[in-house]
Amino acid sequence: MTNPDELSNIIDHIAAGEQTEADIAILRQVLSAGERQIATQFGKYNVNIGQGQGVQIGDRTYLELNDEAMQALIRAIQKPSTVLSQFQSLIQDKTEGFVGREYVFDAIQAFIQENKKGYFTIIGDPGQGKSAILAKYVQDSGCIAHFNVQLQGPNRADQFLESVCKQLVARYQLPYDPLPSNATQDGEFLGQLLDEVAQRRNGKPVVIAVDALDEVDSGSYRDANILYLPLHLPEGVYFVMTRRRVRDVEVPFTTYAPVQIISLLDYQIDSQRDVRLYIQNRVDDSENLRQQIDERQETIIAFTDNIANKSENNFMYLRYVLLDIEKGLYKDLTLESFPQGLQGYYSFHWRRMGMTANPLPDAKIKIVYILGEVKQPVSRQQICEFSGEDSRIVQPVLNEWEQFLHNFIKEHQKRYSVYHTSFRDFLHRKDILEETGLTIPGINQLIVNSLTKGLFDNDEDI
Repeated sequence: MTNPDELSNIIDHIAAGEQTEADIAILRQVLSAGERQIATQFGKYNVNIGQGQGVQIGDRTYLELNDEAMQALIRAIQKPSTVLSQFQSLIQDKTEGFVGREYVFDAIQAFIQENKKGYFTIIGDPGQGKSAILAKYVQDSGCIAHFNVQLQGPNRADQFLESVCKQLVARYQLPYDPLPSNATQDGEFLGQLLDEVAQRRNGKPVVIAVDALDEVDSGSYRDANILYLPLHLPEGVYFVMTRRRVRDVEVPFTTYAPVQIISLLDYQIDSQRDVRLYIQNRVDDSENLRQQIDERQETIIAFTDNIANKSENNFMYLRYVLLDIEKGLYKDLTLESFPQGLQGYYSFHWRRMGMTANPLPDAKIKIVYILGEVKQPVSRQQICEFSGEDSRIVQPVLNEWEQFLHNFIKEHQKRYSVYHTSFRDFLHRKDILEETGLTIPGINQLIVNSLTKGLFDNDEDI
């Protein structure tokens, strides 16, 4: 039987247009077997493999794996996925090293089986892995998806509507390309599409995954549900969503469809198991990490116990701390003296980076706060302009805080933004702000002043 790695190679050949007759023959054999672990690899291409019920490609079901069906499958694989093209790097990043959380996926599946339609919501604290869970679900199921990202965009209602409507139109071959002009004004057109899709779904559930409701720009929708989510859903349509706990952010949402909420905080034992597995996998995959554990004269079991307890079941904590240890940092600390929890880690790192020194490193602090407040990724030159500091001051700060930053190349320039909103939460803490003497409005005013000055300068040049 073909294993998943061999199948991935065949799919890669097809995606590149380099498939052979042998590849197609093996693929036909795999599809005939209809094994679940193999079938999940086709979800992202909008291909559903039934148990003795044929193969559904797009909105059409092929009862036989004849040449027509195989050609349709090849076209589906070679056609770029709207989701993967827009969110591919995010999904890859969030699912790297992913482990467990089967209790969440089982709950989603049970909700879909037990309800004719509805909204399923995953809630939890920052760093618990909500986005990673949803990214993994999208990766395995190939469902329609939209990821709201406060610090890097997109996070507005019109962007959500455009993204999801385009995916529905493409997947179910609806006659709305391009979208009508009113498609992103409110939720009316989305509701219309869902009604039409429900008539074309061939008994299959239509699942739309929406990440980070708490990161949506509240000014982008008016007197309505967040993102203009429908009050009513047609039969067979489901939304799977994530957000923080209500105590952290209010999410306006009312519906007459069935609703289920699952809190990651209610699954401490499962989370502890997954955290330990994540640590064990990181240790197994990293010779440098094993070497650092040996130098500390710790056993792997003791190391796993200590770090798991310190993490408070927070995967963002593990991401940062294991990388630090792997780099050989904090050799002067015993594992027992490591910071407790994600916010504790941020405070610890803030002090280690000299941000509480006397006198305060005002320029460094200002640069980090600017990175926390910009609404989109910015270049080093833009950071210099916002802060009024020279690149010789800015670059070392970017280097020191690299692990907390997301960066990519755009228009031949590296762009930076804060990687996770939990770090921005730390910067907004009252005690941290009081130590720095800064204010969030003051930082935003620096950014606005720089942008405004640029506009006026351009006017003078005209």
